[in-house]
Amino acid sequence: MLEEQVANLLQRYLGNYVKGLNKEALKISVWQGNVELTNMQLKPEALNELKLPVKVKAGFLGSVKLKVPWSRLGQDPVLVYLDRIFLLAEPETQVEGSSEDAVQEAKKRRVQEMELKLLERSQRLKSEMNKSWLGSLVNTIIGNLKLSISNIHIRYEDLESNPGHQFAAGITLEKLSAVTVDDNEEETFVTGGSLDCVQKSVELDQLAVYLDSDIVPWHVEKSWEKLLPSEWLKVFRFGTKDGKPADSLTKKHNYILQPVSGKAKYTKLRQNEFADGSQPQQKAVVNLDDVTLCLSKDGYRHILKLADNFAAFNQRLQYAHYRPNINVKSDPRSWWKYAYKAVSDQMKKASGKLSWEQVLRLASLRKKYISLYASLLKSDPSRTVVDDNKDIEELDRGLDIELILQWRMLAHKFVEQSIGSEDDSKKQKPKKSWWPFGWNNQSLKDEDESFKFSEEDWEQLNKIIGYKEGEEGQSFIINNKKDAVHTFLEFHMKHNASRLLDEAKNYLAELSCEGLDCSIKLYPETKAFDMKLGSYRLSSPNGLLAESATTYDSLVGVFCYKPFDSKVDWSMVAKASPCYMTYLKESIDQIINFFESNTAVSQTIALETATAVQMTIDGVKRTAQQQVNRALKDHARFLLNLDIAAPKITIPTDFRPDKSHATKLLLDLGNLLIRTQDEYEVGSPEELDMYLQFDLVLSDISAFLVDGDYHWSENPSNKYDPSASTSGVGFLPLIDKCGVILRLQQIRLENPSYPSTRLAVRLPSLGFHFSPARYHRLMQVMKIFQGSDGEDLDLLLPWNQADFEGWLPLLTWKGVGNREAVWQRRYICLVGPFLYVLESPFSKSYKQRISLRGKQIYEVPPDFVGGEEHVLALCSAAQPIIKVVEDANALILRCDSDDSRKVWHSRLQGAIYRASGAAPITGLSETSSEPEDSEAELGENRDAIDVLNTERLFVAGVLDELKVSFSYSYQHEHSYMNVLLAEESNLFEFRAIGGQVELSIIENDMFIGTVLKSLEVEDLICCNKVSCPCFLARSFIGSTDANSSFYDVGDQSADNCVTPSGDDTFYETAENLVDSVDNPPWSPKNESECLGSSNLPRSEILSLKPPSFNRISGLLPTDAIGTKRQDIKLSDTLDSFVKAQIIIYDRNSPGYNNIDNQVTVTLATLSFFCRRPTVVAIMEFSNAINIKDESCESFSDSSSAATGKQEVSKDVIDDKYSTTVGDPVIKGLLGKGKSRIMFNLKLHMAHAQIVLMNEDETKLSCLLQDNLLTDIKVFPSSLSIKAALGNLRISDDSLPSSHMYFWVCDMRNPGGSSFVEVLNNEMYSSLVDASKVIALKLDISTMLYIQ
Repeated sequence: MLEEQVANLLQRYLGNYVKGLNKEALKISVWQGNVELTNMQLKPEALNELKLPVKVKAGFLGSVKLKVPWSRLGQDPVLVYLDRIFLLAEPETQVEGSSEDAVQEAKKRRVQEMELKLLERSQRLKSEMNKSWLGSLVNTIIGNLKLSISNIHIRYEDLESNPGHQFAAGITLEKLSAVTVDDNEEETFVTGGSLDCVQKSVELDQLAVYLDSDIVPWHVEKSWEKLLPSEWLKVFRFGTKDGKPADSLTKKHNYILQPVSGKAKYTKLRQNEFADGSQPQQKAVVNLDDVTLCLSKDGYRHILKLADNFAAFNQRLQYAHYRPNINVKSDPRSWWKYAYKAVSDQMKKASGKLSWEQVLRLASLRKKYISLYASLLKSDPSRTVVDDNKDIEELDRGLDIELILQWRMLAHKFVEQSIGSEDDSKKQKPKKSWWPFGWNNQSLKDEDESFKFSEEDWEQLNKIIGYKEGEEGQSFIINNKKDAVHTFLEFHMKHNASRLLDEAKNYLAELSCEGLDCSIKLYPETKAFDMKLGSYRLSSPNGLLAESATTYDSLVGVFCYKPFDSKVDWSMVAKASPCYMTYLKESIDQIINFFESNTAVSQTIALETATAVQMTIDGVKRTAQQQVNRALKDHARFLLNLDIAAPKITIPTDFRPDKSHATKLLLDLGNLLIRTQDEYEVGSPEELDMYLQFDLVLSDISAFLVDGDYHWSENPSNKYDPSASTSGVGFLPLIDKCGVILRLQQIRLENPSYPSTRLAVRLPSLGFHFSPARYHRLMQVMKIFQGSDGEDLDLLLPWNQADFEGWLPLLTWKGVGNREAVWQRRYICLVGPFLYVLESPFSKSYKQRISLRGKQIYEVPPDFVGGEEHVLALCSAAQPIIKVVEDANALILRCDSDDSRKVWHSRLQGAIYRASGAAPITGLSETSSEPEDSEAELGENRDAIDVLNTERLFVAGVLDELKVSFSYSYQHEHSYMNVLLAEESNLFEFRAIGGQVELSIIENDMFIGTVLKSLEVEDLICCNKVSCPCFLARSFIGSTDANSSFYDVGDQSADNCVTPSGDDTFYETAENLVDSVDNPPWSPKNESECLGSSNLPRSEILSLKPPSFNRISGLLPTDAIGTKRQDIKLSDTLDSFVKAQIIIYDRNSPGYNNIDNQVTVTLATLSFFCRRPTVVAIMEFSNAINIKDESCESFSDSSSAATGKQEVSKDVIDDKYSTTVGDPVIKGLLGKGKSRIMFNLKLHMAHAQIVLMNEDETKLSCLLQDNLLTDIKVFPSSLSIKAALGNLRISDDSLPSSHMYFWVCDMRNPGGSSFVEVLNNEMYSSLVDASKVIALKLDISTMLYIQ
């Protein structure tokens, strides 16, 4: 009985791999308790299960030992030994021609294999198997199984993938053993339900993977079958030499995975022990000492070549049934037919379209196939697949494998449901055995008479295996406490390293990690995963690239699903310590060059990889979006708390200003904190359930320059003193410590009254430092990132092996508001799933790169492109053709002829199909819908028209203070080194205070509003001479605002020009405007002082809050404020220096008013103060910025000639290929006349003044400008400019204000409309359309006095 089953198992699993296995001999050996198979040869088809073009060249199985102590099952374990498993494989990529019948037979086998696998997956053995008698017996055997696998070597030799560079890859294993142990780690034997209480110890010894380059293939003079066992051992341990097994190792292996050793322990408690105690029911602990991965440049090249060879094989195999069985010279006509059939088959699949007749035929065929297959299965319940029906085989000929499997699984499901509903099906089940080898309930009586047990024997055997009759229906004892751990898995790795090696096997980079610990805990409902990393470092021969700041807990993370101590669905908490990074250009370039594509990578594998990556990215995006949408709709709550110390980066240079200390740029990216919030400080309870909220705080960001040796680890507190210069280290701060606070809210269910996404951003303070010394040092840093022109000469660019290419005119937009469309010749390259736009075939970089996945190709009618024919448009699917032409992301191509258009259309359509990865039937659901259905759905959705006007995004931003400090140094003799080393003084400080911005996106319309409360530039040169602050520029709000009907005039039709009459009101500059400088109506200085220093620490940034989502009245344009908005508060005012509003409309928007883009800017009062010392200092600052490095002048002179030649040659290419074709401008593409405004700019500046100051801070003179109004409109074919200047006055402040000559220049007529007014100035792109019309009104009745 049992020996029959064991023999069947051995025959089933070993018979497919080894030669000459005798089932009868196996049966006898099993019954005797000892099975020993030695010195067996492996079959050539032993690797067919891998589904790879690989075959066995030679194979040897040294020993298989199986010891089953039938008479002592309670005292001795079952032993399984495998020793000396040697296998030598080689590629088998030759594809021979096959007949149609052979192809169908292979297809039939493939379908059967996949169908059986799907059935096995869906019909797993049920848990009651483990409580049956045989299940208990198997549990006892497995629970006490003693396994030993040793001396494994699998080698693959490849002589064809990389011609001239033969390579071999292999896997070796010294030993793998597993035994049952007790609590003291001693080997033992367990009886009575062994799988209910198991302690297994597993040892792994010397597991390794190697990849050898430029090898000599193993070769023996005699056939492999005649080798002695000792010779097999020598060959697979040392290799071969001169046709004989070598006696010693001829060449060391280049290991990809260095030999790894480790231990593991598995423990499983009994059900009653688990129910009573706090220990996990199952626990596994894995310990690995050292895991090291090494990849050489040659090995990487071999892997790519191997993948390329397999890809080519798969491509040839796809059309093997078309391939002729004779060579090309004998019958070239047959090979041309083969090429034609293969290409035709590709083109049919590339069309990706199904006619309505094809859809109906497939629907009818599906119904016929499923009903026929289900009836055949139901007629004979004993068989699982139908493989002998002619009707099914005939239907399978015209169907794809995926479609066949889909329909067959539907038939299986139908049969399962129909049989399950019948009462007699349950009566038939006991007659069938779960055991897959035909052992049913009657087998106990029908077995050989020699196998007889007495009642005492059966009782003893049942006691050993832990089987009690009548317990099949009893349930398990389970600990239902929510904090009871069912499964606990621990993984410990002391050391891990990954190395990159060059051709000389010298390491380029090494990433090493210490102390990696992971664990997984499974509770009844809760699942927890935590990970801890001690330390890590990335090194190179040139120095350290990255290193963790701490040697323990550098990265700690915990993920928990349904935590039992919180009211959330899942939580994630992570904390990372700082990382010190150093940018070493040479090392980083070597790493990049290691992986960059070169001549070793073929176009096929590169394109397949790019397509796979693109499809994976798209799939991840779709899955993530679906998960997010599901979580939002289900009101799923989660806790996210990430505290990540961002890297601290050092960028060293070879530049030494003082000839001894090198300059470094240090960037501290601060600390990132991401948290979810379920409680809102502001907002209604309705919003609490409506939005999902994230809070992000980025703090302690800073940057500075250092001359000398400075390391982040020397200053753990990161509190540096920019003015300090100790130990020869000089600090020059660039960015003061700052941060940003961000709050993101995503709506759960769409509501027309609320935005879908809300974002609030606050920058408390942002401070920069700039000076000539900093500028020149930064230029030296920038030189590090500038690559030389000859670095990438051997780089294989993607478009060098294009599938299809050629010159085509491309429609591009230019001019103000992108109102002019021109055709420019570009070189177009179709490369797999991507389309590249180049300036010329010799370009080293592309102008555009378009992914064809999800795109659609259109044929554009001539009326939409200025009468041009043969025009194709490539853009996203489902867009009206009129919108496609104006889409900035669309690619509009004009072909030279109709034949050229057809070829490009066919090529692009095929590439789109292949990039999208669509199966022939994937479009079934889409093509089956009729236009009437779409119209019906549109009619049903008309009641929800408000959803179409839902605000998709609302952003509220606040910048409390922006400060830029300028410094300079005064030099009698300007030199480059003097500028760098001289002590610098403060020049002036720019401050912008109280910036606010709001952005709203409603469908495709964008509305932006921004204000700035104050702007001031403090003069730090002259401030020491007086007690009060001095300014170079300063804004004011309290002056009288100027209003005018100017815009009302400007909005009228240009054909009816209206000149303002003399009765129009003119608002003159306030007489006390100059005096208000000393006593301003509103000063930003107090607010700036309240903000404190811009160097905000993290604790203060965390205490600040982001702006609320309540809108400020009047900030956004009025068109963006809907009447249904629930978050608009009208309490705030807009007392600000500058206000700007931007509107960007989509032409299909309901609010479109024939204006595409509109910008409105309003400024209050801005005053400038000029002092001679400050002007001189600014000139010194400018001269120091423009000074050149003397050491670079000679190099520049010597290289100027070569550079000139390169520029000339580039200009020649540009002149030859980049010129416009035909008529440069397409007329009427965006409309005609003034029916459409492409861009509209409105500017209103109330007052401006320039004050000349004396040395004693008294006023010398003042220039005042009043009420500057500008209105610029850009039409499709013309430009309109309207401007007005209210008043212009110049005063001589050396005289008393009452003096008659105090005003040097002033408007004489106070009732005039303006000093200078341009009412209408239209410039047309073509003089044929209209002549220039200029209406200029200049009121020059001014008083001019010269003293």
